[in-house]
Amino acid sequence: MASAVQGVQNIIGYTFNDSDLVREAVSAAGSIVAAGTRRFPNGNKRLAILGDTVLQLALAEEWYDGIEPRATYDRIRQAVGSNNNLHSIGLASNLDAFVNLAAGGRTVSPITMAATVEAIIGAVYLDANNMDTVKAVMDTLGLTAASLG
Repeated sequence: MASAVQGVQNIIGYTFNDSDLVREAVSAAGSIVAAGTRRFPNGNKRLAILGDTVLQLALAEEWYDGIEPRATYDRIRQAVGSNNNLHSIGLASNLDAFVNLAAGGRTVSPITMAATVEAIIGAVYLDANNMDTVKAVMDTLGLTAASLG
């Protein structure tokens, strides 16, 4: 899976210190993957939950620095963080090529692609421990208010 690690890193413009986080992030729920001494029996579910929260925090920080009303933040959060948008971003970035599907899986479903994008954001957060790095990756992927047009 070394090619998956490199492929994801190339797409998001970030090089991981802990490549196991990438392996976990691209492991769909239901897939059983081991990397080193770590196993991910639930795939990327935990990282996706973390990534969803980090995504919302990054968007809230961006909104906080402006003058827009709360309703604007809610609209941005719902649009950028929606499963439809995350799925579209994942496909447009070709991240689907690196998703490790559960046994018998042949295509990456919209929900799996959305969870994988969230998991990648969570993995960057854990690896970099720096919100500016997370925001740079989000910008690279088009996960910002500015990307809404």
